[in-house]
Amino acid sequence: MPRFRYNALDQAGQPTAGELEAVGEAQAVAQLAAQGIFVTQVDAAGHGAAVANGATRADGGGAAAGGWNLSFGARIPLRSRAAMFGQLATALEAGLTLLAALKVVQEQAESESMRRLVTDLADRVQGGEALSGAMEAQGRVFTPLHVSMVRAGETAGVLDEVMGSLAEFAERELEVREKIRSAATYPLIVMTLAVASVIVIMIWVAPTILNSLVEEGRPLPLPTVLLLGVSNFVASWWGVLTGVGLLAGGYWFRQWIATPDGRLAWDGFKLRVPILGETLRKIAVGRFARTLATLTGSGIQILEALHVLRDTLGNEAMARTVDDVRAAISQGESIAEPLRKTGQFPALFIQVIALGEQTGKMDELLLRAANAYERETAAAIERTMTLLPALLIVVLAIVVGLILAAVLLPIVSMQAGV
Repeated sequence: MPRFRYNALDQAGQPTAGELEAVGEAQAVAQLAAQGIFVTQVDAAGHGAAVANGATRADGGGAAAGGWNLSFGARIPLRSRAAMFGQLATALEAGLTLLAALKVVQEQAESESMRRLVTDLADRVQGGEALSGAMEAQGRVFTPLHVSMVRAGETAGVLDEVMGSLAEFAERELEVREKIRSAATYPLIVMTLAVASVIVIMIWVAPTILNSLVEEGRPLPLPTVLLLGVSNFVASWWGVLTGVGLLAGGYWFRQWIATPDGRLAWDGFKLRVPILGETLRKIAVGRFARTLATLTGSGIQILEALHVLRDTLGNEAMARTVDDVRAAISQGESIAEPLRKTGQFPALFIQVIALGEQTGKMDELLLRAANAYERETAAAIERTMTLLPALLIVVLAIVVGLILAAVLLPIVSMQAGV
């Protein structure tokens, strides 16, 4: 098996070198990456070929600057972006140049799409473009939040700190998403099984049992008559047309909420729904606090920070209130008072903002507030998702009980000779 020499940085950022056996350069880099080692150079023992900091890859995976864009390519998961930000932060803190850091991350990319993305960024940077501009060209991968923070880090000379903040922010967002996804899985399974069970009973089971009784001409109880009527309607062409109409209505609704006015109306309605609205508001406030803290801590002015973070809240109604706050601040008002006037932010959060303005520790206090609201959000989601399956089971039990009553009543009456 071929042997390769390497120069690298260990987990503490200290230079290290050595040799190892591997099938090829890519596997050698992967083996070292698994040990937490950032490779800066690797070449075959006894040969001069190298993949070094400033070298361009010769494996055909690179693209000329501006020659590859993910707009129509594979999606980059949030987890991969978080890992990339963290790796860049570590490499930059260790003293590598930006181009060298990008090359290191490129060599250690876990997927081909990620490798192509980092290669494109490296090629653009090598061509003289700023990293923020290279990221902005990949509009479907990096958000305005990412681009604005990196641009601020480039201006202030603290790009390594900004990358660390971006990595932490992405990991927090990923944690919240995973909690919501995990909490919602069981209720969705229960609801799907409930709907499927009722449909099967209504279309196949109930008619099979009851049609024989109808053919005998016996008088049927009212619940049985209603069940047969619903069952026959669902199985008829009218039922099919109704189903098609519901699907068309659902499609139209999705199209409508994709419009600015529709999204605003729908998001505003969700905020007014009991329990759900309060949970969504806490999620938005937590994101507002963490994003504003991250942006202002990176040196971004408050007006630009508010413009960037509005789209991270996940609710257009809340985003419009941020627009109103931004307009008020541009007229010379403080931050806390316009937030209070919106009525969308908790009183305690407003006090935190006001205290941050007075003490000059806005980012520190906002991070504490974000942690608190994220804990409350996690608890609220857990409570909601614990109650929801129980409510669904109760509703399913009532529906199935009514169906069983409608089926059994005429059988019991027949056996009793009524």
